[in-house]
Amino acid sequence: MKRRSRRLDFNKNHIGLLNMVGILTLFVFILLIHNNFAKTILVEELTKWTLRNKTSSLRIDVPRLPSGVYTALKDTYGDILDPGNDVSLRWIANQSWIYSTSFNTAELGLDSHINLTLHGIDTVSKVHLNGALLGQTDNMFVRYSFAIGHLLLPSPSQNILEIEILSPLQEASRRARELEDLGVVTGPISCPRARGDVECHRNHLRKMQMSFGGEWNPAALSLGIWKPVVVEYYAVAVFRDVDVAIKRNDSHWTMDCRAFLSTHASENFYAQLVVNANELLDDRYVLNQQLVSNDSPVIEFKIHIPKDRVILWWPNGYGKQKLYPVLFSVKCYTSEDRHTLSSRTESQKLLKIGFRTIELVEDTDHIGRTFFFRVNGHPIFMKGANYVPAHTLPELSADADAVAHLLKAANEANMNMIRVWGGGLYESDTFYNLADFYGLLVWQDMTFSQAAYPLANDFVASVCVETVQNAQRLSYHPSLALIVTNNEIELFLSTNKSDFGENATRMESDYKTLFIETIIKELKVISRKDFSPRPEPMVSTPSLGVQESGKNLSNNPQSFNYGDVHFWDDKDGFSPETYPHARFVSEFGYSSLPMKSTWQRALADSADDSDLEIARLIRSRQHDPKGFIPILQLIAYQLPFVPQNWDEDIDKFIYFSQVAQAMATKTALEVFRSLRTGNHTMGALMWQLNDVWVAPTWSCIDFYGNPKLLYYWTKELLAPTSVIALYDNNSNNLNITLTREDFSEHRDSQLYYVLVNTYLWTDLIPKKTIARAFGLGSNNLEMRQIPLEYLLYENHLKEELFLEIILEDEYGNSVARNFFYPVPLNKIIGIKDPELTLEVEGQDCKAATSPYANSFSLRITVRYPALLVYLELVHPYYVKERHRFSTNGFTQTQPKKTIHLVFESDTVCMTLTTDHIKVQTINQYLI
Repeated sequence: MKRRSRRLDFNKNHIGLLNMVGILTLFVFILLIHNNFAKTILVEELTKWTLRNKTSSLRIDVPRLPSGVYTALKDTYGDILDPGNDVSLRWIANQSWIYSTSFNTAELGLDSHINLTLHGIDTVSKVHLNGALLGQTDNMFVRYSFAIGHLLLPSPSQNILEIEILSPLQEASRRARELEDLGVVTGPISCPRARGDVECHRNHLRKMQMSFGGEWNPAALSLGIWKPVVVEYYAVAVFRDVDVAIKRNDSHWTMDCRAFLSTHASENFYAQLVVNANELLDDRYVLNQQLVSNDSPVIEFKIHIPKDRVILWWPNGYGKQKLYPVLFSVKCYTSEDRHTLSSRTESQKLLKIGFRTIELVEDTDHIGRTFFFRVNGHPIFMKGANYVPAHTLPELSADADAVAHLLKAANEANMNMIRVWGGGLYESDTFYNLADFYGLLVWQDMTFSQAAYPLANDFVASVCVETVQNAQRLSYHPSLALIVTNNEIELFLSTNKSDFGENATRMESDYKTLFIETIIKELKVISRKDFSPRPEPMVSTPSLGVQESGKNLSNNPQSFNYGDVHFWDDKDGFSPETYPHARFVSEFGYSSLPMKSTWQRALADSADDSDLEIARLIRSRQHDPKGFIPILQLIAYQLPFVPQNWDEDIDKFIYFSQVAQAMATKTALEVFRSLRTGNHTMGALMWQLNDVWVAPTWSCIDFYGNPKLLYYWTKELLAPTSVIALYDNNSNNLNITLTREDFSEHRDSQLYYVLVNTYLWTDLIPKKTIARAFGLGSNNLEMRQIPLEYLLYENHLKEELFLEIILEDEYGNSVARNFFYPVPLNKIIGIKDPELTLEVEGQDCKAATSPYANSFSLRITVRYPALLVYLELVHPYYVKERHRFSTNGFTQTQPKKTIHLVFESDTVCMTLTTDHIKVQTINQYLI
């Protein structure tokens, strides 16, 4: 009986448990109905395509997107970047091409919407679905979305999508002719000012402007599908972007948010928004039953976060780059009663948010206006470079590996700002995410450059969409510092005003209409009425700044007393007196040649990579209108070189070009950094960080990612704590400046010592040392003048000696080092053969296991000072692997020095000998 009783008790409990489970299941079911059991919006990417020409005489499979016609035809006709192909393959851009694909319809329903969304078509196209014309595209920077539900075939029938991309050459010319026939003058024909085979009328297409050629890049008129093509299945609306504007007060931070939706709904609708941010909020933020306008589908809301929950995001060198993951979820419904069961109502965005404040300070002072960025209440000297697309073909420009390599390199070189140049692109999400991660503030030009643009209605309407879409996509990034609507157009108009004659006034009026009255107005989509989350947009660069924008066009947008300047001058780049005392220098630089192995690699499969062939390729890639004159002239100021015979010794020409570029840029950077007292000069951005092909250019990293000598120097030149040595010709003084560019919450004065060692070129032991003590606080600088005669040694001439300037902290640790050469290097007297020897030590591949640590120690021994030691890897296979020396282009004053050579690849065990390292010094060319 006891056993039966226990069994009955068990059954009762079991039945009770089942009843509870049933009730709970019913409750969950009711809850799901109440919340409509929302399904996520379905997004299917169309990846496999076929490419053909209009006659179908050529057809090729395209296995994935992004794609461009040049990229797709590479295996058939060769790489556009192979020697001569930028011209010989131009016929590709002179035809129309058709991309086609087929797909099944995933869902069809009376209560659902289906979009075909083209995130990037380059550029003018006609889009057909199942034989019907959906629409056209004519702006590569715009996302196009078409409703296609009425045209889709039920599965298993296949839908046929065709995108006919029209010839950019023919379209640009046709549009120019049409306006000309109508009597509309848009100014001079917009042809690149460059040597080489370039193309005109770029201002008539909303296409990457550098595609038409330029002073440092090929004419590569791309055409293709450079971003994804997707089919979107949804009930009401699609969640596109979030603008997160950051505001701070004494007690908390505010995320002032705008969620941007797109919809084909004919009536207003309702939305529920949920925000999850575990590191910032104890509970999720929920916004219920928000009525959304179908004409302007935006959800606005504010989230307040206690101040002590937030760690600041800082630019590189000033603090950490803390980023908080924040998940935004939106469900959209046609009525307050919500939607039917299983509707696709939900879409999400996961963003990484950085908390910082940023201002552009343009206070009036005794000479004009300041122009500097204040981040988190702290004035910051901006040091960095101009960024051009990672590839000349847009479909290859977002390669994650290439972009990551470049931005990591900028971070490691102590840069804190990157300017995205207006002749290129609005970069990929990968680019801006990495800029956030590496603490690189972004100066974002819009994609207009050095031309007058037409005011045709369809053109302006397209530009408005371009402006809004890209602003909404980029605005949440903590790295976004400034938006500038164009590159050098005000300079173009003011410089050429007399040549425009009677059209000058109308061209200025058109300029104001497009950029000030239209684009600036459209950018208000990411502004706020009660505070400024970021600086107001600037109209042009160079210009007199934001505060002066909107007034009459300046006759001198290059004023040194306002705004920013682009500094280009053929004077002696090694003289401090050459450089302007401007407020912000957003472009300056010098050109050089990539290393020899880069040229050999650019010759592709050519059996002949002799110096003769390299010289021929160098000549064909020189697009500067001035030819080689600027490079050769710069070299001639300092180095023992015969300009007329540069092609007789390619190794020497390459080495000297890189030395000259590095030395002149060093002088410029030191001048600009030494002028930040009183916020006088507060930014210097080198032209340019990277390359789009192998050519003589102004880059500090070549097309394959190899650093030039300038890049190696930049790490020390831009270090937060540096010692600067500049000669003042008027007083015959050496001005020693100690600078700290960092942040400390409290007063942080530190003691430093500057040691000036005087060396003769004949000895490794300094003949004389002078010491000076400095007390210097955070984000400060101090300059001391030392008469040069005090630093000379006995009766020796300036030509016989050089100075080493060492900065030490109070404990005697070396913090920074600099060198000063009292005379041009080609005037040096008494320099000797350093008797340099090299030893290479690496891992034992017999004992090593994968992944391999492909790092080598290079021990360099000298008996006499070695001037500007330049190391180059010449291994026939390993030169194609990314590698970097720990330093390069150095002057060696100690008998022994160890340099590290590190490869990124760890899949193969590498072995090197001294034969694989080429060494050059200035000594060998002076003795």
